[in-house]
Amino acid sequence: MNKVIKHGLAAIVVAGMGILCSMFPAQSTYAQSTNANSFINEYKSDVKKASTKYNLYGSVMMAQAALESAWGQSQLTTEANNFFGIKGAYNGQSVSMPTTEYNSNGQMVNTTANFKKYPSAYASFADNGSTLRNGTSWNPRYYSGSWKENASSYVAAANALTGKYATAPNYGASLINLIQTYNLDQVFGETASSSSSSSSATATSSSSETSSSATTAPVAQKAPLASVKYYHSSGADQVPLSSKYKKYYVYNHIKGASHSEKKYTWQSLGVNNRVNVYLDMRGVKQGTSSSWYRLRFYQNTKAKKFWVYAPALSFAQTYYGSTSGRLTPNVKSAGKLYNHVVGTPTLAKSVTKLKSLKPKKAGYSVDKTALQSSSKGPILWYRVSDGKTKGWIKGSDVTSYPASVAIANAKATKVVAKSASSNLLYDRAVDNGNMQKHYKVAQTNLKIGTKVTVDKIGYKIQDHSTWYRITAPGSNNKYWVSAKCLS
Repeated sequence: MNKVIKHGLAAIVVAGMGILCSMFPAQSTYAQSTNANSFINEYKSDVKKASTKYNLYGSVMMAQAALESAWGQSQLTTEANNFFGIKGAYNGQSVSMPTTEYNSNGQMVNTTANFKKYPSAYASFADNGSTLRNGTSWNPRYYSGSWKENASSYVAAANALTGKYATAPNYGASLINLIQTYNLDQVFGETASSSSSSSSATATSSSSETSSSATTAPVAQKAPLASVKYYHSSGADQVPLSSKYKKYYVYNHIKGASHSEKKYTWQSLGVNNRVNVYLDMRGVKQGTSSSWYRLRFYQNTKAKKFWVYAPALSFAQTYYGSTSGRLTPNVKSAGKLYNHVVGTPTLAKSVTKLKSLKPKKAGYSVDKTALQSSSKGPILWYRVSDGKTKGWIKGSDVTSYPASVAIANAKATKVVAKSASSNLLYDRAVDNGNMQKHYKVAQTNLKIGTKVTVDKIGYKIQDHSTWYRITAPGSNNKYWVSAKCLS
């Protein structure tokens, strides 16, 4: 009975660039058992020779070759004897093929790259062995966990490659599954419990099978680490992933800031749709202005954390404006004062709990307001600036307000909707304490479908309605209109 091996995307290691890419799409099966056995029989002699030379587990090398080359069926293998998807040139020989990579900001891009072209299958196996034995430019022992003298079994050797040779968290498990399904340990005289105390192989990249340029590690030589300035927050910022989040990788560190950097696809982390994530830190690389954010998928602060580039997140639009007056915080609430509005790109750090504020008969002085967009309408914030008490407080944690309408600056283009014909326009903010002149659309130079410029947004405390101040085209006339009059 034929056996079937199921797998995800094959992780192809790209030497010379420190990038992992996918050279062929995931399939429901690799091949039927007959094709797998044919592959094993054809290359077991070469694998045994190469693995013995570098004192590695032949079963692991064979499993890697099968996984990376789709049992020898990948275009790269058939055209260039490249069983491991390694980039670069071998003795000056290479082939150019399309591939998917991730740039310095973790964004997925389609490109064409050169991959090593080997004169024989054995040369590819030997190059893989040389890579695992000689390590990287910054750490010759980078893959030492896969060496026979350090790994007590093929299981240990395969697991040692996870997160180093490939970032897929199940990479080692995939290799072990192949080994056990096709009895590769028996093919090479190994067992899961066997151990080897063989001395380290002394072969170098100057051997006849590999050139000096063929020793580049699968995870490539890395540039000097980036200097990063970090900004901590309270972890109260919760934002959704952006519509283009799948174009970006997830990292265990900010990209380029650590030699132990690992990459993950969203799918490998179980994320298949836009979800809300919790943020607790922002990082900015020296010489750049773009931010990276540390996230977790659960509210529990002990949940595992990852880093993503800013465009993978969707921060709510927040409008700010100057104001005056005084407010009374609800000192019985569980609210807090923050140094920034929560949910904005700067992230927010708690200043103090509202419960710790001393009640003031006249209230606390404020100097700014903010209106943050949401699916349920604007979220109101005020900045308290009263002596030593400074910080942003959410409108829902306020019991008395500095004005009946909160106003912030905005910049947008809207269109006069049909509903405007049955509503009024005002020359000042719709505030209960002021007198306003009102107009019908027919009394102005506005028409249904006219594009107008918005320069302010207002939020009426009493009925939670949203208003915009618009400028009529071809004039300096400004009117306040209800949000329902615009589209």
